[in-house]
Amino acid sequence: GDFNGDGKSDVLARDANGALWLYPGTGTGGFGTRTQVGSGWGVMNAILGIGDFNGDGKNDILARDTASGGLYLYPGNGTGGWLTRTQVGWGWNGLTLP
Repeated sequence: GDFNGDGKSDVLARDANGALWLYPGTGTGGFGTRTQVGSGWGVMNAILGIGDFNGDGKNDILARDTASGGLYLYPGNGTGGWLTRTQVGWGWNGLTLP
C-alpha cells in the first residue's frame, strides 16, 4: 500500500531486532532509501492486512501479538507512520496463517 501519501506502492518489513522499515516505492519498479517507522515489532508475528480499515483515506495495518493473540489496528497517518494502536480482536494466536 501507499503509506507515505505519494501515490506509489510501498513495502513494510520487520528486521530481526523488531524494527519496522518503510521502503518507499519509486513508481518505476524500485524502492527509495528505507526509513525506520517503528520499533518493538518483534512481539508481532504477523501483519495480517493492509488497507484503509477506519475510513479516513489512509492505509492502516493489522498486526497480531505473538503471546496474547491480540489483533491490533495501527491507523496510518499518511506520511509513513502510525497513530495510536487500538486492540480490535482477541484470541487470534489460535489461527494458522497460510
